Amino acid sequence: MPNSITQVPCLRLLAAGSNACGQLADGSDDDSHTFKECRFISCTERALPPDTLGILQLATGANHTLALLEFGDGRRELWGCGDGRKGQLGPEYMGQLTEFTPISMPLYNTYASQGYTCCLIAVAWETSYLVLKSPSRPDVVISMGSNDFGALGVGSKQATATPAVISFDHLTIEGRFINPIELVVESIVAGPRHVVLHVRPVLNNDEMLIGWGLARHGQLGDAKIVNYDRPCIIPLDVSADPVQTYSLGLQHTVVCHQSGRTTAFGSNKKGQLPRMDSWGRVRQVGCTWNGTYLSGDDDENTLLSTGSNAHGQLGRELQGEENGAAVGPVEFTLSYDSKLPSLRSFACGSEHVMAVISPAGSSDTEVWGWGWNEHGNLGLDHTDDVPKPIKIWPAGGHALDGRIVQVWAGNGTSWILLQK
Repeated sequence: MPNSITQVPCLRLLAAGSNACGQLADGSDDDSHTFKECRFISCTERALPPDTLGILQLATGANHTLALLEFGDGRRELWGCGDGRKGQLGPEYMGQLTEFTPISMPLYNTYASQGYTCCLIAVAWETSYLVLKSPSRPDVVISMGSNDFGALGVGSKQATATPAVISFDHLTIEGRFINPIELVVESIVAGPRHVVLHVRPVLNNDEMLIGWGLARHGQLGDAKIVNYDRPCIIPLDVSADPVQTYSLGLQHTVVCHQSGRTTAFGSNKKGQLPRMDSWGRVRQVGCTWNGTYLSGDDDENTLLSTGSNAHGQLGRELQGEENGAAVGPVEFTLSYDSKLPSLRSFACGSEHVMAVISPAGSSDTEVWGWGWNEHGNLGLDHTDDVPKPIKIWPAGGHALDGRIVQVWAGNGTSWILLQK
């Protein structure tokens, strides 16, 4: 019987927007106002590394980018580009990289030799996070880069270029210390200045949220603390209604529960904390720096928005208002027969949003975008803000060159993964 061979797709990664330190990996440090191919060091132009099955995660900081690649033989590799001066790309790269390059470091290699694999990544402003997992050992969380606002989570007051393992053995529940060996990290999400982990004990389902970083707006649940430089348990009981997904803005955090309800905490100065009383169940949430976006669990696939609209990022008319006073729908262009497109997915950047949609009556997919566009991050070959959703891919003379696999939105950057 012949051996089964994993079919390796032909993938291309495109990026547009802010590129001061090479974080778009297009070989330069100039902003790109159109979508250009990302480069992977020592690889054929317009191609990802040989045998790449997909990009599991892509995460962006102020001026650096991490990508977690999966290969046909089961390997996972961490690649990075952009600014490494604070150690956010590990100790080997303390300058800048204008192409995606494999990220290696002694601490990671030590765990890899013990059977660990990098399974999750996240990026704050100038800090990076890796979650390593092993079939027979406890999860490990590594931080590296800047320690502004306690972003490293290691208690140190000084930034360090040396990657460090974050400790959880100081945490208590009802006076009882948590055994960090028992914790499983389900997900990690970083905003520019704070980080949240979704964790659960191995032996039961008493899951919890743990965070650190900037806290003075209440984005970690307690506004009396300026910042946490070590992990703290966020005072939100999620045992009765577990976490489905969550997202972080600059000063706020939004949690979507499995029941479809949402919990939001932190700053509401821009109206970014949503009140969902009349909008029904939510299935996905996303945050810009000062806004919140929610997709409803309904037949219409409605995308709702609230918060700052200073750059048109709410995607709807507000009669000159800078902030959204209430939750409302993003206004996609109707088809000729007055039907809305189907929303497949969406991604929130610093103050712009990307959505993968299918036009009414079609199975094809397109990428639409709106909001802040100062760095040309919507790929439209101009830098004017875009107040309502418009098609950004394929556009500008580009043919539909491959199926849209996924999109990501970063700090003035946009990313599209295509498969031929």
